[in-house]
Amino acid sequence: MAPSPSRTFQVKVTATRGGKTYEWNYDSFEGRTTIARDQADAAGVKVEPAGPAAIDEIVALTGRVELQPEGRAEVRAWYPGRIVSMTRSIGDRVEKGQTLATVMSSESLQTYAIPAPISGVIMERNATPGDVAGAAPLYVIADPRKLHAEFFIYPRDAERLRAGQPVTVTSVGGASTLKAKIEVILPTSDLLTQTVVAHVELPNPDGVTWRPGQAVEGSVVVASDDVPLAVRTRALQRFRDFTVVYARVDDTYEVRMLELGRQSPEWTEVLGGIAPGEVYVSDNAFLIRADVEKSGASHDH
Repeated sequence: MAPSPSRTFQVKVTATRGGKTYEWNYDSFEGRTTIARDQADAAGVKVEPAGPAAIDEIVALTGRVELQPEGRAEVRAWYPGRIVSMTRSIGDRVEKGQTLATVMSSESLQTYAIPAPISGVIMERNATPGDVAGAAPLYVIADPRKLHAEFFIYPRDAERLRAGQPVTVTSVGGASTLKAKIEVILPTSDLLTQTVVAHVELPNPDGVTWRPGQAVEGSVVVASDDVPLAVRTRALQRFRDFTVVYARVDDTYEVRMLELGRQSPEWTEVLGGIAPGEVYVSDNAFLIRADVEKSGASHDH
């Protein structure tokens, strides 16, 4: 059975005249709107009952994508000599063992081939045929499939994180997300910032989902507490000076001013303002707020 509509605001007015006190009580319907169910459904408005939830305590991390050490190789001549040929250009894909250059040794006058030490993409080409090969690399190869995220951990969080903890990695902008584990936390800290670095492996089979140098964010759940009453954090809206959700009763939506407790990106603990089991707008609540504000503006005029 659906609960009966509740009044948004109870207004009490008291006046004194001629030694007598007069009192009026009435209901104010500010913060309420009515929208047909099919219209709300078409707009993507979704509801669910307020109830128990697990509030996760999360450590937020920032970092960047880097090549793993084994994902980068500098290709050098084995012996000094004249470069006879260079077979690849910047951007070319090469496979491990493919010949990248030939060099005539200055000592033996014999020509030898230089193979690719790893598979990957040519990122740098630093010579041309006819140059003398020395200690400088002829090519730099990067394998974009071998990446990890380097996250910077501040001192206040360092003791709460450890290798093996699950972490959600998200690209800035949210286009790419994956769940992984902290691979290792390096034992040294930065002298100036006192941050330590955590490595998280990033599977990248297509070579393009994640890119070296890309900024990323991470979130690690370090604790979780069950609470008896919570609402979706995304459902919270502002109404006047209050944080509210919009309860639905039949086709009517009305504000519930909340007293809040702990919060995570997914759930917010409710200490008062809405009853357990009461149905509230959990998705696209901003559409209800806009309609309520429009109704309020029309009443003001």
